[in-house]
Amino acid sequence: MHTLRNNRTLHQTEVVDIIDVTPRMRRITIVGESLPLLGIGLPGQWMKVFVPTPGDEPPAGRAYTIRQFDRAFGQIAFDVVLHGDDGPGSRWAGRARRGDRLDVGGPRAGHMIDRGAASYILAGDATALPAIAAILEALPDGCRAAAFLEVADKAEERYLTPHPDQTITWLHSGIFFPGTTGLIERAVKAASLETEDCQVWIAGESSMMRSIRAHLLLDRRIIHPAIESAGYWKLGTADHRERD
Repeated sequence: MHTLRNNRTLHQTEVVDIIDVTPRMRRITIVGESLPLLGIGLPGQWMKVFVPTPGDEPPAGRAYTIRQFDRAFGQIAFDVVLHGDDGPGSRWAGRARRGDRLDVGGPRAGHMIDRGAASYILAGDATALPAIAAILEALPDGCRAAAFLEVADKAEERYLTPHPDQTITWLHSGIFFPGTTGLIERAVKAASLETEDCQVWIAGESSMMRSIRAHLLLDRRIIHPAIESAGYWKLGTADHRERD
């Protein structure tokens, strides 16, 4: 079943599973009879999920990357960073229960893997982990990858399973929001990177993303078409999302 809200097609779903992938990353699986019909097939695709809000306020729409999709069972799993009650998405996810009903819209965007690229450079904070994990899993054998990831602490590192062709640089933000410390920017600038015939994917806090993109364009001389970036959120701004 689907409904319309502000000329957007929404799919009615129900939460069927909730697991904590790491102490701060919760995976929520939803099922819906119209989900098998969706055009999902690229890593990094995302849905707009309308989560409950307190009182009589309307549901709040938040964008979450599709981490897993089971077309046969009509199931989608998405991961939510838990950071207390600082936003409606995290607040709801921290209290989510099986049987919760959600409207979702999409899917949108996604990254088309360049199977001819010799290497990939990826950078992002905790909010970008689901998309980066999906991209790393989709890379062809022999494609090298260097990923720069900022999370709260070492316990969050178990989100990814290492692969021989992939180098992961983990950075820890401690008490600060990942993506706001400047650690990713400094790590990328200091790294020895393979920029010949490479593809780049950057996402997370908007200012961080823009800083890394400018460095790769101006200092590393990577051509603009090889770089894809997205500002998933912006410190101090609600429901911010931008793409290059």
